[in-house]
Amino acid sequence: AGSSVVHMVGGCTAFVAAAILGPRIGRFDADGNLKEMTPHNSAFIGLGTLLLWFGWYGFNPGSTLALSGGFVLLAEKVAVGTTLAASGGGIAAILMCFMKNKHVDLPPLCNGILAGLVAVCSGVAVSEPWACWVIGFGAGIVEFWLAIAIQKMKIDDPLDAAAVHMGAGFFGMICGGLFGTRINTTAAYSEDQPCGAFFPGCGGQQLGVNLLAAVMVLIWSMSMGAIVFGAMRLAGVLRISAEEEHEGLDISHHGGGAYDMDGKSPEKI
Repeated sequence: AGSSVVHMVGGCTAFVAAAILGPRIGRFDADGNLKEMTPHNSAFIGLGTLLLWFGWYGFNPGSTLALSGGFVLLAEKVAVGTTLAASGGGIAAILMCFMKNKHVDLPPLCNGILAGLVAVCSGVAVSEPWACWVIGFGAGIVEFWLAIAIQKMKIDDPLDAAAVHMGAGFFGMICGGLFGTRINTTAAYSEDQPCGAFFPGCGGQQLGVNLLAAVMVLIWSMSMGAIVFGAMRLAGVLRISAEEEHEGLDISHHGGGAYDMDGKSPEKI
């Protein structure tokens, strides 16, 4: 559920919303080339990522819904798998940054960590710890290049939410149908639950179910997002004016600037 019903829904909706809303002023030049926009505070990006990562230990182990009857052992294993997936995603992001930019940057690293966490939600209870790391590593690669692909489509996704949640969520759904061992699936669910296609005797039923679910979530979420945000755009209530965007919402809507970007007071901007 985490990879699809939670993350894919949000990521698919974010993708459609960003496409309908249009890019921020100055995000692309007159020739359509991407212009870098420096984050306001990279330290807060790192802090936010760590807070989210910590929250995953409530979401994933807590999804066992019990601690008695041996389920505490399952919750412990899920916590380990969650940690390894995050590390795999972060390492993948570091490697991708070196390959493309010849240096490491904090925001892609944080998104790689989150991508690993998103992807492992689907199969963390039924996958071995090594498989959780592999899932996270693969998700970090998928997220990194999907974020670049979305930029090349001239869609301005400021937080790369679509790449993190839609891309890694879809990848995680596939992995959930591949890496579930028979013994782990029986312990977490029952002997009647299909296991991962990578293991003898499991077949491809779980993989097929996961793929169908991921595709249906993608179609439903994008359709509903297009209806809601398309209607808002037609009604003229989706986007602020260019003047308000230049001024900034903190000043135009809340009466004070949140950042002293140029050493000027709000009255001088």
